[in-house]
Amino acid sequence: MLDIEQMLAPISEQAPCGDDIAFSPEVDAISKARQADDPTLEQGAWVTSLKEADWKFVASRCAQLIEQRSKDLRLAVWLAEAEAKTSSFRGLGDSLMLASALCERYWDNLHPMPDEGTCEQRIGNLCWIAARLPQLVKEIPVAHLPDVSYCAEAIAQLERIVDDRLGADGPGFSAARSAIENVIHAIGPPVAESSDTPLAMTPMAHESQVGQGPLQTRAHAIAQLRQVADYFRRTEPHSPVAYLADKAAAWGEQPLHVWLRGVIKDDSAFAHIEELLGLQGN
Repeated sequence: MLDIEQMLAPISEQAPCGDDIAFSPEVDAISKARQADDPTLEQGAWVTSLKEADWKFVASRCAQLIEQRSKDLRLAVWLAEAEAKTSSFRGLGDSLMLASALCERYWDNLHPMPDEGTCEQRIGNLCWIAARLPQLVKEIPVAHLPDVSYCAEAIAQLERIVDDRLGADGPGFSAARSAIENVIHAIGPPVAESSDTPLAMTPMAHESQVGQGPLQTRAHAIAQLRQVADYFRRTEPHSPVAYLADKAAAWGEQPLHVWLRGVIKDDSAFAHIEELLGLQGN
């Protein structure tokens, strides 16, 4: 269990967020520990042992460095991934609460620091964890409802703080919220069976009604895209529709300049488009 308050204590009075250690041997070691071989890839004639990620090392080192060396958002989101792998929903919730508190208390000096007035690296870190959370949540074994509810609260807290700090430039967390809500519904108290229960009140009937009626909000539209992807993943796993719908939903939660950076690899072309659209400085 993470000691959040201890990890949030200033590194020093002179430098509360410590040093930028992005290119240090310690962070490089964590990056290597996160790497793992893909077991689905063909190995050919030379079969070797697959490398597995050392999530316990990642979790312990990220926590230690955040507490003692550097208040760093990238370390915080890596910690969240590792805690999800090693400490279930409680650990994931703790690490997301930590990330929220770092953004709330230390935003002005939090690493990585803004570059030329932009927070692109921080936005990238937050977009990464927002996109990673749905899969992490799905991979965690079924747990006690209070731990899952705590994790849901942590996701909501992070979303509030990110919205406050970044506004429209911040990522959306609707897919993460949807994933955790599905877990809560799956392990929550069962609905009492009764022949008098109207069909419209059953979970199955509710699910069938979700897609009906006009779209009311942007979040609603993105959630519908996720449902389309889930449907085709179940019924037509060979179809590209699931992949494309997931892509569209993920793009819908990204700020424009982050999306452009992901699809336009030529720096001069990217700069030209930024100029045309008036995105310089975002």
